[in-house]
Amino acid sequence: MMKKILLLSAAAFMAISSMAQDRQVMQIHRADGTTEERYVDEITKITFSKESEITPSDTKAVDLGLSVKWASANVGASKPEDFGGYYAWGETEEKDEYNYTTYQYYNVEWASITKIGAEITGTRHDVAKAKMGGDWRMPTMKEWYELVTECQWEWSSVNGKNGFHVTGPSGNTIFIPVAGRLYHDGGSNANGYENISGFYWTSTLAEDDGLPLGEGNYRAYRASLTNGYVRMEGYDVPEIGMSVRAVEGVLSDTDPEPEPGPMDMVDLGLNVKWASHNVGAATPSEAGNFYAWGVTKTQPTYGDPSYKFVLPSDDPNVIKYEYLGDNIAGTKYDVASVRWGEGWRLPTKEDVEELLEKCTFTYGMNSGKYGYTVKGPNGNTIFLPATGYMGVEGLVCADPWDNMGLPLTAHYMTANPKPHSSGDLEQQSSEYTLRIYKSSGNDAKITRDDTFKSLGIVVRPVHD
Repeated sequence: MMKKILLLSAAAFMAISSMAQDRQVMQIHRADGTTEERYVDEITKITFSKESEITPSDTKAVDLGLSVKWASANVGASKPEDFGGYYAWGETEEKDEYNYTTYQYYNVEWASITKIGAEITGTRHDVAKAKMGGDWRMPTMKEWYELVTECQWEWSSVNGKNGFHVTGPSGNTIFIPVAGRLYHDGGSNANGYENISGFYWTSTLAEDDGLPLGEGNYRAYRASLTNGYVRMEGYDVPEIGMSVRAVEGVLSDTDPEPEPGPMDMVDLGLNVKWASHNVGAATPSEAGNFYAWGVTKTQPTYGDPSYKFVLPSDDPNVIKYEYLGDNIAGTKYDVASVRWGEGWRLPTKEDVEELLEKCTFTYGMNSGKYGYTVKGPNGNTIFLPATGYMGVEGLVCADPWDNMGLPLTAHYMTANPKPHSSGDLEQQSSEYTLRIYKSSGNDAKITRDDTFKSLGIVVRPVHD
């Protein structure tokens, strides 16, 4: 509403003129020709946002007594009973048609879907995060399952919109409308379920018939809600437009499982002590867990499509990455420090260079695993197994008898990114590594190398 500047009486004006004469006034000129005036000292901050990105004022986080709080309305809705937007899985905007030809991640030429990750909550593919900001995000399959199994569901209607009143253990209630879903297959009715059934995306990719991802079974879990039927074990193809109900709650930055092995340090006679085994391993010969650079949780899939630090881009030919620094050792991005605690960290490229310069290396087997025994200047040893690494299609280069001719390889993570030739910090796609390499008929090699940050590789911590 326009602020009205009142005419003051002469006496009142004289009394406050000495105060008012120094106050600055901001004039806002609207497109319709009207103006609005505000005192500058009454304004603390001005922000600019797309209307679609502003959280509706009446969308609240409701504590149902569950592990997360649930939004009081759908993404894109201003009231609990409104249907809100319809979104394909992993997309953050609505559109006119929903089918595989319009799906953002479908390659028509190759008849295949780009894999954007097995869990997209909190990522750039999360529509709740994109539209609502803050700690809002899409619920995981487990969080939807908790809502379905731990709450009471009562079929009802609000202002002509059918749906469910959902009451949690805390006694608080939310209303979830049944908005149907959108799919355009050439028929006359793209939404035959409106006000009859509701379909809500989870953020979790389905594990269904055992076929490799991308061979016709790339589907995501969704909740299915109809009078007398409330389930969420089902899944559907990602190009369908469905509703999304957001949750509020921060996910853990690391895996909940404790380390399986002792966190022993070995003094090789160098500037740092090296761990006796990899992060996530119980013995020196085990591979342990695989991590993308800067990520402190294991992932179901790896590669740029599921890498959390890829930045949004309007140009599909240019991939940029969030800049985390020139050395992430000891930071929140250091999986060794996060998982193993104070004192432990990722080795730097200088630590790796010292290892290569001052130690001797013998290639062979340890407990049935190929790798290098590393002997320090003082005679103590550690074993670095040739583990393979995790790419888009899963574990590769881990089989010494691979019949496809792939070399036995391992990349050990360092704390340092490899600079891009352009000098652009956001184009740093690689990290420095310690690499083990053994191809058929050739001698094994261990060198300082580099690989893509979005791949899953192993981690051998060091201790100062």
